[in-house]
Amino acid sequence: MNRWISGATGLVLGALPLAAQAGLEVCNATDLRHSVAIGYEAPGGVWTSEGWWQLAPGECKPVMGRDLGRRYFYYRATTPGGDFDGPFSFCSTPDPFTIAGDKDCAARGYDKTRFRKVDTGNAADFTLTLVADGPAPVAPKGAADLSDEEAPLESLHPFARGSLGEPFTQNGIFTGCELIDGLDYCSFEVEGWRYHAYYGAGTADALLDDLQYWPMPLAVELEGDMIAYGDITVEIALGRVTEVFDGDFFSEERHLMQGEWQSLDDPASRMTIRGADVYDYYNGAFSGHQWMTLGGTCPDAPFEGIGWTRTELETQDSWCVHLGEVTADRLELINPGRGNILTYSRVD
Repeated sequence: MNRWISGATGLVLGALPLAAQAGLEVCNATDLRHSVAIGYEAPGGVWTSEGWWQLAPGECKPVMGRDLGRRYFYYRATTPGGDFDGPFSFCSTPDPFTIAGDKDCAARGYDKTRFRKVDTGNAADFTLTLVADGPAPVAPKGAADLSDEEAPLESLHPFARGSLGEPFTQNGIFTGCELIDGLDYCSFEVEGWRYHAYYGAGTADALLDDLQYWPMPLAVELEGDMIAYGDITVEIALGRVTEVFDGDFFSEERHLMQGEWQSLDDPASRMTIRGADVYDYYNGAFSGHQWMTLGGTCPDAPFEGIGWTRTELETQDSWCVHLGEVTADRLELINPGRGNILTYSRVD
């Protein structure tokens, strides 16, 4: 499969009639020399980054010489004096590198750099072509022509980027739509932040109407403008929301946790989890509202695990526990300091 793909600032999407070969190839159809790095999930689930391949104008180079075996790859393409941005992070160095792992880059002596995503459509071979400014030709037919069942959900109602605030493109988790205190909005969890898109505040009503019928929680890519910031909340206007297949490493746990739970240690204590919102009740009375995130091991924990962090919205106090057993009917929370286990059962 051949695909034009955006590289440095000002590149567009398209296709070139190149001979297919197994693996991943990058071609430079610009007038500038490009340095290219790639990121991918290696066998065993280890996120890996490699670079740099130097491409002169008109030059093509293979960057992976085997069947891809993955739908998504990530890339960085820079020119002398140019800039490059993207919603994904991998580790890199100025010199040629192969780095296993995409976390703790600075602590390991690496740079944390931004990459963009490439959808290969599950093709065994794929060509990334860096193209200078110009009109985007029609995308080629092939593996990217997905059936309705396979195509990602998307709502697209663009506006002039930067007209309402700071433009952004980021990945996150769609956590549902709410009507609270007269404010009707849809929310997303993005790197621990609460992103809210309100009706009547820059986002097309039709886009938010679409989201009302989407499943949640759901991994998505967001594009729009950041309007205002709070302690952990960002008000946004959205022009596009697109489902990201396999974009949530904690998807199974996140889905199983949704619903109402009762403590087996203290039956008067209940909590309701909806999207990334956690509502606490004691003896039937509301007692707290937190914003939740799932991630790696809790800070200073003596053992590894999936960390569940809750931030109290009123006080901004945060605490982290590890997930133990998570099933359709049982939820175990492990205190990483004391090691005691709090057990909840689902309320029918």
